[in-house]
Amino acid sequence: MTRRITLAILLTTWATLVAGGVVAYLTVRWALVAQLDHSLVSRAGTIAELSRHATPRRVDRTEGDSYVIRTADGRPVSPPAGGRAAVELRVVGAEFSGSSNGERRRVLTLAGTARLADGTDAPVTVVYQSSAAELDRLLNRLALMFGVFGIAAGIVTALVARVVSRAALRPLRETAEVIGTIDSTTLDRRIDAARLPPEMAPVAARLNEMLARIERAYAQRQQFLADASHELRTPVAALVTTAEVALRRPREAGEYAARMESMLADARLLRELVERLMEQCRADTLSHDEPTAETDLAPLLTRCADQAAALGEARGVTVERDWPTPCPAVTQVGRLRSVIQNLVANAVAHNREGGKVELVCKPGDKEIRFEVRDTGPGIAAEHLPHLFEPFYRVDKSRSHEAGHMGLGLALVKAHVAALRGTLRVESEVGTGTTFYLTIPRTAAPDKSP
Repeated sequence: MTRRITLAILLTTWATLVAGGVVAYLTVRWALVAQLDHSLVSRAGTIAELSRHATPRRVDRTEGDSYVIRTADGRPVSPPAGGRAAVELRVVGAEFSGSSNGERRRVLTLAGTARLADGTDAPVTVVYQSSAAELDRLLNRLALMFGVFGIAAGIVTALVARVVSRAALRPLRETAEVIGTIDSTTLDRRIDAARLPPEMAPVAARLNEMLARIERAYAQRQQFLADASHELRTPVAALVTTAEVALRRPREAGEYAARMESMLADARLLRELVERLMEQCRADTLSHDEPTAETDLAPLLTRCADQAAALGEARGVTVERDWPTPCPAVTQVGRLRSVIQNLVANAVAHNREGGKVELVCKPGDKEIRFEVRDTGPGIAAEHLPHLFEPFYRVDKSRSHEAGHMGLGLALVKAHVAALRGTLRVESEVGTGTTFYLTIPRTAAPDKSP
């Protein structure tokens, strides 16, 4: 890039110098030629046959001047007598011509009126010429001066342009070196926008924002892997320990059966955890994507409410419903069902004995709003920002056997993002929690969650 910038500046400067030099040369040449012509006209006026005075004025002629006076019929021209003035000469033609010695000459064709030998006045043509050697020397020197100046200015411009371009691009090279050193262990590095030109500051800001997102996503992924490993380790360790204890000595069939039942419970927990992890991975990729379809949300909401009511029946938790029938929409039915099921089931599981869950749907012209309210113990404010993180549990004492692995709301967040919806939560300790979900009513969802 330095070379291209230098070349661009150099070509622009040289083009400007050449254009300026040509204009200046032509202007000076025109002025010098006009001055020479004026001098030739003045000298032509001193010819005795054409002089305004009987005694010609003294004007020094350059050595080598020559002239020819012609009339239409070839009659001779005589000098005026008695001081009578001749008509003013005027230029009717001008050109440069060569000579036998290779020297250029300036030739003017002049028109005027002169006294002929018979005493009559008649129009005449005067061809006056003189050497243009001095003019050529001046023009050659001028061209040489412009050429030397142009070359010198071009060289200086090239050097200055290279230095300036390298200095201007140095922050970009340093930025490129910083970016080149960033890997998975140095995602906390950022680009110093203050060292860049003002035009590049927005680019640096966007790059820093991208690096921050990558760092955050990488940290979340690392945390997810660590949490998944920790969650998997517990049932696996229980399986191994139970099997080792069972094999330490011979046992009765009943003891083996008891050990097998314990191992089966651990295996089921392990299977459930693996299925949840697989669902989380599918929600983060396109493999779980499905086409949009026009559907009536009323039956879907009814099934979700019925399932939640069945879950809460043993604890006396009721599910109240509020939505219009029918409720048409164009969406990904599977994703939306998973979101509603998780939110309602979560509201039932975290409710108090005899509590209440409300499932509300409010369709609008462009979007559909859902509300899931519960009358549970509520969630403290410090936990709200982390609710949708994988494996995060507000109540650390909940056991795996109860099915609370901290993956449900993480799946909900992934599905809502894929549906191009929004999800927020409000909670008050001792009163309950409300989730607010909004999705487009007809817009096709984004395929990448």
